[in-house]
Amino acid sequence: MKLWKKSLIAFIALLILVIIQARNPEIKGPFRGIIGNFVNPLVYYTEKSFSFFSDIWSGYINLVDVRRQNDRLKEANGQLMLENSLLREQVKEHGRIARLLKFKDYSDLDFVPTTVIGRNVKGYLKFIVIDRGSRDGIKRQDPVISFNGLVGMVREVYPDSAEVEVVLSPASNVSVMNNRTRTVGMVRGNGHGGMTVDFYDRLDGVKKGDTMVTSGLGGVYPKGLVVGYVDNVKTAETGLFKIMTISSKVRFEKLENVLVIRQQ
Repeated sequence: MKLWKKSLIAFIALLILVIIQARNPEIKGPFRGIIGNFVNPLVYYTEKSFSFFSDIWSGYINLVDVRRQNDRLKEANGQLMLENSLLREQVKEHGRIARLLKFKDYSDLDFVPTTVIGRNVKGYLKFIVIDRGSRDGIKRQDPVISFNGLVGMVREVYPDSAEVEVVLSPASNVSVMNNRTRTVGMVRGNGHGGMTVDFYDRLDGVKKGDTMVTSGLGGVYPKGLVVGYVDNVKTAETGLFKIMTISSKVRFEKLENVLVIRQQ
């Protein structure tokens, strides 16, 4: 006889004993003791096993519930962190715009506050893209400035955006004047993140640190906008002009808000 058949017979016999005891509680004597000796341990260990597996199942359910609650808390915390970050950025944005508007109040020029939405200040032709265009009255050759000085000039205009060629671009040319000596020259980008001054009188007493501002000549840029500060001055042995480089305090790679000066 196979093992499973023996096990089945033993189980049936045990079941019969349980039924007999359940239906005949009045059974007394040795027979009841025999039944009890077989049945009671079985019932005890069955209850223990059921309790053990019940505890495991309850623990699993509780663990799943805790994990779900933890996931919900993480999601809520992430949302709060995102909202907090966005709020802080809005406060910074409003602060920058407020400074631009305050700067605007001190001038008779027609300013349009804008936000930088794109930039390419590492290529040869350096430019930024702003979020205002012809719908806002912006035109080609409108000057663009920041708190720290001249940014550049609008070169292309679209209905809701515009491209601004920055003064660091080799294609840019700005007529400048030494704010101290009043001598004029022409600034262009040198292609390496700085600017070179051409056609500057070699007899002028320019010094390192002198401020170069827009001269107003040519009618493109208003007079007096800060372009940069003299870094290096060399006097050529021959020729009529000094060799000079200047640098801007405008952080072109991090520009976020600028002002466009609308030309009349």
